[in-house]
Amino acid sequence: MPKTDARVRYTRRVLKESFLKLLREKPVNRITMKEVCEMAELNRATFYAHYSDCFALLESIEQELIDAFQKALELIDALDASAMIDALYTMVQQHENACRVLIFGGRSASVTGRMIDLARQASVARWRQYLPHATGEELEMLFTHLSNGLMHVVIEGYDKYRREDVIAFVNRIVKSSLSLFA
Repeated sequence: MPKTDARVRYTRRVLKESFLKLLREKPVNRITMKEVCEMAELNRATFYAHYSDCFALLESIEQELIDAFQKALELIDALDASAMIDALYTMVQQHENACRVLIFGGRSASVTGRMIDLARQASVARWRQYLPHATGEELEMLFTHLSNGLMHVVIEGYDKYRREDVIAFVNRIVKSSLSLFA
């Protein structure tokens, strides 16, 4: 992948930050490209050089989060809940502004859904190896139970609970859930 010019990275970062500030205040369909450009102190031609409209800008931000999440998934074992939580916290820290607006602020339910779908594909396939006595339906139910719980513990508890406490709690829950199939 070719390296992106520093000016291009700066321009995209400023446009994204400006857009996210506006998205905190109102829905994407009420944000104009003019508002984003004024806040970013860039002209319309610069905006159009990078994005076709505000929806394309939003999609770009969402895709960055999805890519970061997918990278995190590749580094962990599907049964290692502490690594999963640690990866989620690291991803949130690296993309905190976007996560606070889109995920924690509820501005994009599709991001959370896409993350859960990505994790489902990887997790259920791996669990089949570790839990040979579980049916496909049981693995799907287990995934639904764990993924929704884990995501909400992180989303709802990010500013409430210490990372280490969440990891310890999740380890106990996962161990208890997996013992059903032993």
